Amino acid sequence: MKKIRYSLLMLVAILVVSFSACNKLDINTDPNNLSTATPKLVLPSAQATLGTVLGNQWNYYGSMWAQYWTGGYGVSTSNMEFYNMQPADANGSYAQAYFRTLEDLDYLIRSGETRYVGVAKIMSAYIFQMLTDLYGDIPFSEALKGEADKGGIVTPKFDKEEDIYAALIPMIDEGIEELSKPAANQELGNEDLYYGGDLTKWIQFANTLKLKVLVRSGQYAEAKSLMNSGVNFIGTGGDAKLSYFGSSKNVNPLFARFEARQGVGMYYVGAWSSVNYLSKTGDPRKDMIYTQGQAGDSAVVSGDLNVNTKAYPPGGLNDNVRFSRPNKSYTFGPNVPVFFLSSWESKFLQAEVIIREGGDASSLFEEGVQASFDYYDAGSASTYVAGLNFASADQEDQLDILGIQKWISMNGVQMIEGWLETLRFDRPGHNIFTKGIYTTPTLTILPVGVFPSSFVYPSTETNYNPNVPKGRKVTDKRFWDN
Repeated sequence: MKKIRYSLLMLVAILVVSFSACNKLDINTDPNNLSTATPKLVLPSAQATLGTVLGNQWNYYGSMWAQYWTGGYGVSTSNMEFYNMQPADANGSYAQAYFRTLEDLDYLIRSGETRYVGVAKIMSAYIFQMLTDLYGDIPFSEALKGEADKGGIVTPKFDKEEDIYAALIPMIDEGIEELSKPAANQELGNEDLYYGGDLTKWIQFANTLKLKVLVRSGQYAEAKSLMNSGVNFIGTGGDAKLSYFGSSKNVNPLFARFEARQGVGMYYVGAWSSVNYLSKTGDPRKDMIYTQGQAGDSAVVSGDLNVNTKAYPPGGLNDNVRFSRPNKSYTFGPNVPVFFLSSWESKFLQAEVIIREGGDASSLFEEGVQASFDYYDAGSASTYVAGLNFASADQEDQLDILGIQKWISMNGVQMIEGWLETLRFDRPGHNIFTKGIYTTPTLTILPVGVFPSSFVYPSTETNYNPNVPKGRKVTDKRFWDN
């Protein structure tokens, strides 16, 4: 019978925190391997776990490093707000990404069932891109091979990020090929939590992911060729996302992170960088992204509320009502979806390609802003877009405008992506975030005006895998970060 680490695997990750992400416990009987696992059971497990990895810890860190949210009164400010990331901070999400999600997807690929193989390869490419964007070099070619029948590699090598990127599009193409084959009696259904078995939308997701890989790695001519090839990308109604009922335990994982804490609840408020920018530009999405506080659009400089209290009105324990806060209808609520790739991101990617290749991206840019407006129920974006003067700007200024709009559109819903994109759009001569929008936390461990650009490796790897690259710092850069 086929076996797989499945629904109890996270317990293993917690109990054996000292093991590498790709290790397997050396015990005679593994109670966490289900003897009757099937692709129909494993797919939703992988999809739900990815939603937790992305929607909880990664978006939580992104909320601070993209300066969307910051800590409020009466609760110890996270060291992450001061850019003091420690190896243990990464353990949980790293283990879930490898132990749970990628392990389950590897089972689906090895199952040989066409539809599941296709979806699993596309999802695996998505996760590997996220992991290498966050960490740099990671286990890839030797990952997931800890079991004896897979090679028994318990200390996998760390592949170069450029090599991982080079392998992603072939992996996505293999997934598309599998989804395009005849597959009698193998069609997906409701076990597919993202698209309900809609293969057309899966292929659109795959094409958009390919575009994202090409754009982020600077392969703009290749991205333009992909756009000219006639393939379809994610559009309205095609968002790759995981939705929640908003009741019982089926809630957005970041909402659950805070609201599950009895007597504490949500203690983050709007970061001054974001609230101030939306307010001064008259952005119609402001009151959907944030709920105004008693003092209107007041906000908190990132990391400062419990440090520089003289700068703010006096308040009691966890008294955040005077400040703008994440809006529970759109950015912090029980039924807010976790987005993997959104329609606005898709349009902005396409617009960027046209800009980089010297074309007119005005229509695609406006469609991206409108897609963001649509999510926030902010009405027509036409007047707002006209005020941005995008069409008359030169190429570099168009990239600045697009980068800021992408950052705004990801506030509360794609916060880790929002942070990653600020790294890419912040470039020599156009440091629109680090020398413009962002503020430096009072207790930052970095020099004034310096901000993080990398996760550090988790202690589960640094303590037990001799192949981990040494000396990773939060200021290290990815190969695509100018």
